[in-house]
Formats: sequence, structure tokens, C-alpha cells
Amino acid sequence: MNQRDEQQEGLKGAVEDMKGRVKQAAGSLLGHDSMQQEGNAQQEKAEAQREVAEKEAQAKDAERKATESQVRERSQQE
Repeated sequence: MNQRDEQQEGLKGAVEDMKGRVKQAAGSLLGHDSMQQEGNAQQEKAEAQREVAEKEAQAKDAERKATESQVRERSQQE
């Protein structure tokens, strides 16, 4: 996943969270339990999307650091 994909995943999570909050509030206001539950589910999905984006960014950072370490190690061996 490239940086743009990671950013898009994070953005999708934020949008999904807002949609979930609106549905949850509307369901609560109107007394529709199913709409409220759907809003909760969307918020959970949003959290998962944000976690995916964060973990992908962490993995990419770890990969970059490992590559830098390998390059540094090779340069010291020469």
C-alpha cells in the first residue's frame, strides 16, 4: 500500500465515522434502534479502517528503517 492509499484509507475511516455518528444520533432522536445500531457498526468499521491505515504506515516505516540499516551495514563492510 503506498502513502496515497494509506491516506485514502484514513480518510475513508473519517468519513465512515461521521456517517455512523449521524446515523446513530438520528436513530437515537427518532427512536429507531436499528438505525442507531447501524451507526454504531459504521463507527466500528471506521475505527478498523483507521487502524489499517496506521498499521500500514508503521509497517512501511519499519521497512524503510530496515533498508537504511542494511545500506549502512553494507557501506561499513566495504
